[in-house]
Amino acid sequence: MRLSPLSALLFLLPFTAEAQWKVIDDSPAQSPDSPLVYERKLVSKEGTSGFFASKRIDLIWFHADKHTFRVIDNGAIASPIYPTLAAAMQENNCLAGVNGGFFLKNHAPSGLMVAQGTSIGTFGQGSLLSGILLSSGNRNPYVLRRAEYGPKYKPTDLIQAGPFLVDQGVTVRGLSPENSRRRTFVMHDGGKWFALGLSDSFTLAELGQVLATKKISPNRTIHRALNLDGGTSSGLYLNRGGRTEPIHVEPFKTVRNFVGIVER
Repeated sequence: MRLSPLSALLFLLPFTAEAQWKVIDDSPAQSPDSPLVYERKLVSKEGTSGFFASKRIDLIWFHADKHTFRVIDNGAIASPIYPTLAAAMQENNCLAGVNGGFFLKNHAPSGLMVAQGTSIGTFGQGSLLSGILLSSGNRNPYVLRRAEYGPKYKPTDLIQAGPFLVDQGVTVRGLSPENSRRRTFVMHDGGKWFALGLSDSFTLAELGQVLATKKISPNRTIHRALNLDGGTSSGLYLNRGGRTEPIHVEPFKTVRNFVGIVER
């Protein structure tokens, strides 16, 4: 692919995310015994007019010793199994979740999907399938690069997605600076903590910069962040328990699959 002069310049210049982005923690109070950790961030960047416009990022963290991923198949577009993201989460005992990976015009999953032991699709190539989210063996969660995946992983739940936004703690080079839109993504701190996230409209390059800043989640280093299907597919659900209303953003269109967080 031939780069435009602007894209080439952006590719060569070092990222200066700390100087460009301001992150404010706007997380609501949360019970200390909550099984998940919910964070809400307000992110802003100085615009050409000299004022700041805030955008929201929601993060739902879980610890791998207690929770893992579940992939939920939503079936064919002519007869989806679940009317909403919320219904899919509630009927599959998920504490939280987001929309999943990319899908084709005929609603077949793009790349490989394994939903609770049932495999559909084929292992694919390309930047939009460069990452793998899975739950394997004794239900351990993983976020892998495609080249890292092999026979030792026996997935019960898996989707391919991409591109990577952050790897080894830094923004991935060459991400597109165009097409700002709502995004969903998954993150890993390199240890036991994983997160699902939903953002307001960002380009891939912008979101990669934001998620690599130390202030996005000060208690956890972002080792990897993997982009999921975005735009009108983006949605997020979090059951906050008790009488507290769930956090609930529905996708605008019917999606092929969802990624939930369940107890191990």
